[in-house]
Amino acid sequence: MNTVERNIWSLYYEFLETFKILKYKGFSIPYLCHFRSLITDNQKVYGRISSENFLKSLRYEIKDKQSFQQLFNAYKRYHVNKSKSKLAPKAVSPEGKVVLYDAAKLLRFPKEIIDQHFKPSDTIVLHDLYTKNKKNKIVKGIPIEGLPCHYLHDYRANVSSNIHILQTKAAEIISSFKGHPMFNDKTFKQIFNKQIEGIVHRIEEASRFFNKNPVSCIVFSSTHYYQSRTIAMVAAEVGIPTICMQHGIIGNEIGFIPQIADVEAVYGNFEAEWFKRLGVHEQSVEVIGHPRFDTIHLQPSISRKRMERKLGLKRGKKLILMVVRDNQQIKKWEAFINSLGNNEDYNIIVRDYPQLTPHPLTSKYPFLSSSQHFQLYDLIRHSDLVVTYLSTVALEAMIADKPVFILSTPFPNYTGYYDSLGELVETDPVRYADLIHRYFNDKEMKKLAKERRVEFLEQAYPIAELSGERLKNLIDRLSSDL
Repeated sequence: MNTVERNIWSLYYEFLETFKILKYKGFSIPYLCHFRSLITDNQKVYGRISSENFLKSLRYEIKDKQSFQQLFNAYKRYHVNKSKSKLAPKAVSPEGKVVLYDAAKLLRFPKEIIDQHFKPSDTIVLHDLYTKNKKNKIVKGIPIEGLPCHYLHDYRANVSSNIHILQTKAAEIISSFKGHPMFNDKTFKQIFNKQIEGIVHRIEEASRFFNKNPVSCIVFSSTHYYQSRTIAMVAAEVGIPTICMQHGIIGNEIGFIPQIADVEAVYGNFEAEWFKRLGVHEQSVEVIGHPRFDTIHLQPSISRKRMERKLGLKRGKKLILMVVRDNQQIKKWEAFINSLGNNEDYNIIVRDYPQLTPHPLTSKYPFLSSSQHFQLYDLIRHSDLVVTYLSTVALEAMIADKPVFILSTPFPNYTGYYDSLGELVETDPVRYADLIHRYFNDKEMKKLAKERRVEFLEQAYPIAELSGERLKNLIDRLSSDL
């Protein structure tokens, strides 16, 4: 581990050990918390996290990532094997419904996949509470209409006194610390109290939901938010199998470990080996791909000619799709554009993530075009080349057999996901622009780009059959073992 990794996991361990006595119905509360949000905007942490001296402010230290994952392995094992549970009787059933829980709207199953593999008679979409807009709509690819929805808020119990007791105890523990970089932060106290309240409610809600609705399997988009992690742990105690879909490339490890679900459904061999190296059991990882990638090769919803006309692009020019994220590494993107020049040979479309509004770069450089409302996969299919940051879009474009070049700004806990692409990953924006010119003018560069892409996908996305089929087979297998 490097210094940043050692410090962040040691701080997480300190949080677990310090507050582990806070329990509700047998569940230690800190293990269910969303840790990253507890240190959001905490300058006492992030201002010192890269320092060798940071550990001097802590009582506990993690020396390797495997031992950290083992803490959660033991936590889950205790609940799976628990003989006297304080929850409802086991509600698992092989004939029960498959539950889809879309934490942070990261599931992103296309409508085609829902229609094909998740029938209304066999599926429940589980939400936290009612939304203000009750009109039928599609949210991030999840069709609300057509599938029955349940709301955990309908299963709520009056546990305000229990919550108050736990929050009071947490405050007593915090008061025993002076000058702690995490516990004495005002924002930490507010968010921790909110998570304690939410976790207690979620334990009750999930238990009541399972007691009234036989379930055969739960599919999560993430188990790192306290809402979904709590459901997953209650499911473990009542015997319901769980699957967590990989929601994006593993670029930053803090969004993917600790592993909680029974099975991590990952994109490829890179993630499978990565999880195993961190102490995740081999049977808890399976290469599934992702159902949304199944639609990459479908017919575009709009022709290139029509899209060019709607965007006001010049006909017959090479089309470059440029994917950026807010204003991250904006200086690099500006240097790249300046080096690329107002080249008459290219049409350049800028797509911003997560926003769909025109990026400021399109105002500063009039020869750039906004992606507007066009779907990502249509943009990828019609592009001649994709330039992007360290994003999942790079993988998606390669699956679509498009040349991809990555403008990289490595960070301390980067997993090295794209390192095997070699020359296709560049940190210098001027050299990056030169790569693009060379690709369109040098046959050897085109050949190299294709070879790197093929080699990369053999590890990153070795899926011979549709991911939707693989996921459905996994769900059926876990359900049949009940």
